[in-house]
Amino acid sequence: MKNILVCLAGFPHDANALEAAFLVGWPFNASIDGLHVQPEPMKIVMNAALHQFATMHSSREVVVALQRQAAAHSAKAKEIFDSFLARRLAAHAFGSAQSGVKATFRCAEGDPIADIVTAARFADMVVTGRAPAHAQFSTEQIANILVGCGRPLLLVPDSEPEAIGRTIAIAWKEKAEAARAVSAAMPLLTRAKKVIVLSIEEHRGDTAACAASAEHLAAQLSRHEIHVQAHGIAAEARNAANVLVSKANELGADLIVSGAYSHSRARELVFGGFTRSLMTACDIPVLLLH
Repeated sequence: MKNILVCLAGFPHDANALEAAFLVGWPFNASIDGLHVQPEPMKIVMNAALHQFATMHSSREVVVALQRQAAAHSAKAKEIFDSFLARRLAAHAFGSAQSGVKATFRCAEGDPIADIVTAARFADMVVTGRAPAHAQFSTEQIANILVGCGRPLLLVPDSEPEAIGRTIAIAWKEKAEAARAVSAAMPLLTRAKKVIVLSIEEHRGDTAACAASAEHLAAQLSRHEIHVQAHGIAAEARNAANVLVSKANELGADLIVSGAYSHSRARELVFGGFTRSLMTACDIPVLLLH
């Protein structure tokens, strides 16, 4: 976890994402790359054309308003980054040129989602805060980043995290997405004080099979000298994510590792109910990999 990309949208939740990136990156002397992508002029014009149909304003008025809005978000992203940097510098949290966390900010002009996806492919992890529905990096946009970048994405909830990775819960299913997520999280898992494998039986069947699967993964992880325990839990499919998060909270987890499951390869946004619930309502940071 040496290279961590933080998606900065110019909204208050950026502060939570930066703090999460620091907490994850500190043990690895990581470099944090705070990136804000301001929409290029042509994209602003295209958005203005769409807005014009829904308002009584002229296209020029809409363009000017969107340009001002974009500039304001860019300034806010830089302000939040500078505040984060100042606070961490005051606490002597950043290291020298030879060791310790390093952080840089850059603002680019282009297509926010496409450019974030491109930059993320060169990072070990992508971090973003959970945004309001109207903000940049909404759930659908985060889904596009997650599917397009091929990297683990850490989604941070609305509150600032105090710790990440001391106690990690794995949302385990015998599926490729879950296996990839566990592999991507190994640098964190090997440093955790405790790892909990949670396997949910979603079809009202015998929990013995999912418990056995959880125990199997736990046995494999223990070979890496990871302190790990396993639980099989029964839940209805529509409530599986809530049950898992509740159990993770009960056991003191400060991070959930999960595969991101989609129903269709034809569309990037069709995530299942379990993944969508983790993305929209989980109160614990979630590390997702598609």
